[in-house]
Amino acid sequence: MGPGLWPGPTRVAALALLIAPVLAGCGSAAHHQAPLGFRTLPAYLPTSTAPVDQIVTASASHPQLATQGVAVQVDLPGGRVQATATGPQVPPFVAPPPPAVTAVFTLSLTQASGTVSVRLADFTITDQLGRTFQPALVTGEPALPATAPAGTVLTFHLTAVMPTGEGRLHWSPDAASPVVSWDFIVEND
Repeated sequence: MGPGLWPGPTRVAALALLIAPVLAGCGSAAHHQAPLGFRTLPAYLPTSTAPVDQIVTASASHPQLATQGVAVQVDLPGGRVQATATGPQVPPFVAPPPPAVTAVFTLSLTQASGTVSVRLADFTITDQLGRTFQPALVTGEPALPATAPAGTVLTFHLTAVMPTGEGRLHWSPDAASPVVSWDFIVEND
């Protein structure tokens, strides 16, 4: 006799056996606890005393890793500037997805003081496999000034053809290694 031919009471009993474990968890103490946002964290979890929502300072002796959209105060021997990177912006999804896409990053340098060199060669990108890409200015973008201008915002756009996945945009002004890097993900979906 197949499942559709079971007598009425047998179907009810089988259904009760399937639903009982689900219903058993519905009425316990889980409904009597405050929502997670109002409960204290368990004592065994580590706590941090690091301040939040503050701009960190990067220098050659103390490089920083940031996420896209987070401003970083960059201190250099000749000056300082606040740097922010956003992106990447990529073309709309197409099927099948291509193995690589054109990624565009927007960089903004503000609150410059002293002399902060701005050279395209100081920017590099690495992907999750450790491959290095040398970005270019977006077509039509004016040439970068030699230094970040004081009292104004310098915004420019860098581009590179990259595979999808994680990566980092690095800035190495006047240094052999990056002073600040921004994490990002190239997605085309």
